[in-house]
Amino acid sequence: MAGLAREVIYTPISLAKGLWITFVNFFRRKVTLQYPDVRWELPDNYRGVPGLPVDPSSGSDKCIACGACMRVCPQQAIKVVAEMGEDKKRRLVEFTLDAGVCSFCGLCTEVCPAGAIAMSKAYELASFNREGMRYGVEKLRELGGESAEESEDGKAEAAAE
Repeated sequence: MAGLAREVIYTPISLAKGLWITFVNFFRRKVTLQYPDVRWELPDNYRGVPGLPVDPSSGSDKCIACGACMRVCPQQAIKVVAEMGEDKKRRLVEFTLDAGVCSFCGLCTEVCPAGAIAMSKAYELASFNREGMRYGVEKLRELGGESAEESEDGKAEAAAE
């Protein structure tokens, strides 16, 4: 009987608390974005899928096919295939990233000696199958955008002018 009396007293009190919270939040600033029309502004340190930024002066990425990113990746999501060119330098043949496995940890960007890998701002990576989550060189260049850093030659030319 005491439990029933306690519930009879507690019910209107909890109802009043809930209505008060609703009333207070009704007048607060809205934080919902109308997603397809209004995009979320990403923070500067956002880590999206790794990409290969393209150098605007040369039109290609800066990857030297050393394979350091492939060795450091904890999920083994990166596959680098290289061959020796006629000038005895490694040349990138295939660079594949499995974004379905990638944890976006950023270790590949830290270990890259040429700075060829950068974390992109891409977050719309939905796919209907797993094959759609495997990105080749062209897709990674598209995701990487343009390289933000100028080359040393570009800095020297700008200083000369």
